Amino acid sequence: MGSSRAIVAVSTVAVGLGTAPAFLFGFLGPVLQDDLGLSRTRIGLLVGLMFGLTGIGCLLAGRVTERIGARWTVVLSTVLLVVALCAPLLSPGYPALVGCALVSGVAYALANVGTNVSVTAALPVARHAVGLAVKTAGVPGAVAVTSFVVPGLGAAYGWQPVLLWSVPVVVAVGVLAAAVLPDARGRITPALDTTTADDPPPSPADLHERHIGATPLHERDVRADSGGRLPSGFWRFTLAATLLIGGSQAIYSWAVPFLHEGAGATLPVAGVLTAVASLVALAPMIGAARLADRLGTTRRLPLAAALCATLAVAEVVLATGWGLAAAAVALVVATGAQLGAVSLMHASVVAAAPHAVGRGSGAAMAGFYLGALFAAPLFGLLVDVTGGYPVAWVSGAVLTTAAAACFLWCRGVGRRPTAPDGPVTTGPASPPTARPAH
Repeated sequence: MGSSRAIVAVSTVAVGLGTAPAFLFGFLGPVLQDDLGLSRTRIGLLVGLMFGLTGIGCLLAGRVTERIGARWTVVLSTVLLVVALCAPLLSPGYPALVGCALVSGVAYALANVGTNVSVTAALPVARHAVGLAVKTAGVPGAVAVTSFVVPGLGAAYGWQPVLLWSVPVVVAVGVLAAAVLPDARGRITPALDTTTADDPPPSPADLHERHIGATPLHERDVRADSGGRLPSGFWRFTLAATLLIGGSQAIYSWAVPFLHEGAGATLPVAGVLTAVASLVALAPMIGAARLADRLGTTRRLPLAAALCATLAVAEVVLATGWGLAAAAVALVVATGAQLGAVSLMHASVVAAAPHAVGRGSGAAMAGFYLGALFAAPLFGLLVDVTGGYPVAWVSGAVLTTAAAACFLWCRGVGRRPTAPDGPVTTGPASPPTARPAH
């Protein structure tokens, strides 16, 4: 088992690689249109099918992680991803691409839940938001790399070589996951950090006991006693996740085609701008997570709601057609806000269900990726039907606004009644076991 930093680093790469097929479909869209005669709707359907299977897979991935541990869950995801990428190489055509999307979706579900469990097991409660934000940064990292190189490589060599060159990278990440990730099963000890605002400063021994190194991960994740049950009303997180991705997935899969067709950029320039937007967006994303950790678990959901509202405004700007410069800036803002909201959603799920991180992540991400099932094809369909992008972006803004309201609605999920002698915990350093999501 690796150090906490190594665990977060490998989890970040694993998540980014797991989501890469969806971006490959989008960034190779113009090449697939020319080579296979695919419409935007059919290309969007590939993305939607992948994320739809991710959503279904997340319902089972939590149980898989509880049985075989986070390490082997992520390794299994890389094996499935290799199989998925090889299918279109052996049988070129749209049916094989559909098969690739379906298997990739299952693989990504396992990677998402397995890495959530790995990161939350490797870090203390007070660092969960930042840790999960860094892990989520694997997604814009994958966007940056693929959007920077894939459009040009696809135009020069075709879409099949791009898939082939991805296979060795997947194998390498699987080896790293086997060597570094912990055998955590998805439950967090409630005693990791139980100080209150009125308690005296902790002793060095207390601090040592609360630190990540105080208890081995393979022991610490089996000391919870809740039976892995999710709190009442947890479905609100699933709904909020569905609305968030339903309104925002297009900023990834459709960014390159939008900048090329809707904003007037050449295909290579569209790819570079998308890569830059993803990299620049990392700063506000990590900054929001750090702010959330400082404010405490009670402020994560309101901050996630504010980021959703910011995302909606950026999508309205994308719909106005004010030119390439305005589109590039709005894309940066939208990407940063979306990533920040997703990372805070992960941290809020952990806070609301600390004894069932695997199942909670699975339930929330099921909604997230089932939302993506309709998001990409619906966006492509609206562009095909209307002959432009404004209506599609406005529809996204409406959904992300609804997500903001739903995140505020989630604040009561996992809240425990106040004990007879007062609240169990208060203050920003409190663990997510007393009133985690309010």
